[in-house]
Amino acid sequence: MSRNHLIEDTMAVKTLLILLSLLFLYGFSFSDPSKLRTEIRKEIKAELEKIIEKTPSGKLRTTWRQKKQEAEKALNKALFMDSPRFCPEKWDEAVMLFKKAKKYASKREYRKAIYLAKKTIEFATGAEKCASRYIKEHNDKLEKQYTTLRNQMDEIMAMIPPDAEDLVKQASNLSLKIEDMYSAIKLRQFKNARDIAAHLRKRLASLEKAVKKYNMEHGQANEL
Repeated sequence: MSRNHLIEDTMAVKTLLILLSLLFLYGFSFSDPSKLRTEIRKEIKAELEKIIEKTPSGKLRTTWRQKKQEAEKALNKALFMDSPRFCPEKWDEAVMLFKKAKKYASKREYRKAIYLAKKTIEFATGAEKCASRYIKEHNDKLEKQYTTLRNQMDEIMAMIPPDAEDLVKQASNLSLKIEDMYSAIKLRQFKNARDIAAHLRKRLASLEKAVKKYNMEHGQANEL
């Protein structure tokens, strides 16, 4: 008799014993036959699961489930870091590997599924780190630009006389635009933040020139 047949016979005997035990235990406590059958099925399924988990195939299935959870966790972390947007190649590879892993698992080819799940974790972790580096690099660079623009704006606003209503209005609008840039940075909308910065540089240069001109003209008028 082969090892597989021996395992199957053992399982069959155990299943029969479980069924007889359950019939004895529940036979006197259930008046509804359908409810009795449902409870028996649940108990048998639970006991069979315990038996299957002790077989080589069952152990591989348990390992696959563990690796599947680890792979899903790694993918979720990568997704949280916007890996599909910032590191699409690594992300796409991780997703493709996980799909293959699940396909093999559906065929009960657990060894291949486990291997691919491990590769999924590897690529997903790589995608997460790649995205993290990208975010830090662009965040730091743009925050420096924001600080420079904010300081320039504050200096210009300090130069504007209170009675120069048009200039005060322009400065207020540009000040709000600078804060829009900061919000874009925090939302990881780096392209939008760069576009706003480029626009602001031109507008601030123009405003500063207008303020100096206004002060010079009105300063001369006051002297007269």
